Amino acid sequence: MAEIIQPTKTGTVDFVVGDRTFQTWYKILGDLKTSDKRPIVMLHGGPGFNHVYMTPHERLFTDADIPVVFYNQIGLRQYPDSPAEFWTVDLFKDELDNLLEYLGIRDNFDLLGHSWGGIFGSDYASNRMHPGLKRLILTNTFCSSKLYLQGGEYWRDHLPDGLGEVIKKHQAEGTTDSQEYKDALVVYRNTHLCTLAPLPEKLLQSIGNAEGNRHPEFAMNKRLKDWSVIDVLHNVACPTLLISAPEDDMWEPAVRPFFLNIPKCKWVELQNSTHVPMYEEPDNYFKILIDFLSNVDA
Repeated sequence: MAEIIQPTKTGTVDFVVGDRTFQTWYKILGDLKTSDKRPIVMLHGGPGFNHVYMTPHERLFTDADIPVVFYNQIGLRQYPDSPAEFWTVDLFKDELDNLLEYLGIRDNFDLLGHSWGGIFGSDYASNRMHPGLKRLILTNTFCSSKLYLQGGEYWRDHLPDGLGEVIKKHQAEGTTDSQEYKDALVVYRNTHLCTLAPLPEKLLQSIGNAEGNRHPEFAMNKRLKDWSVIDVLHNVACPTLLISAPEDDMWEPAVRPFFLNIPKCKWVELQNSTHVPMYEEPDNYFKILIDFLSNVDA
């Protein structure tokens, strides 16, 4: 049987910040002009990852004819001498707005944010309140850095064989290059981030892309330690799908406020996944997504 070639388009768009011009790379699966389905834009995790690990979401097009837009958020490599203050949540919201405007879909689009993508995606939906956003999907993410950091402490304290103390010890002493520390992190990763062994190749590519591609100060325990959208979630006007997992690194107390404060929110907890259900539980995950996006009365 001949391989079916799906319609794709790639390109770049200028993203101007002050006196600098960045390039946002994008890839579109489907036709934004002729499709009768509303496009969905993918917000990848990180910061500093790229879109590669999100490509399983091509199934939204192949299985349901929904046009899918992937893009790579700008990173430190494009501005290696940038101060920490340059990297803000607003910067990434501005980049998203710029891309939506360029593609001509800002008046009618859906968003899916995974992990970090869900962080700034929920911030975008809560604070910019653009009426063109018709559906929002927040998957494996959190609403407050403080709550997320509490979850990290909880999970580390409950690692077997005292590995949580090993992690804390090396972080406190600055000896994170030690093999003992790396081995303990592998156990944490396999328990709360991805249960598959070996890790999916596309996920490894995106993890590798993050090395040297994000400012070390732009982290949840540093410049973003006070970030929260809890007080503005009531501004999210569109139907929202919230996806989490009991053993995810993003523990339930950091997820629940989304459900309690977004007016139209459906919460699905996947029992056979941790942080990357598009790999760990794909059939169930994509059925849930397609059912939500296809339900006009959602």
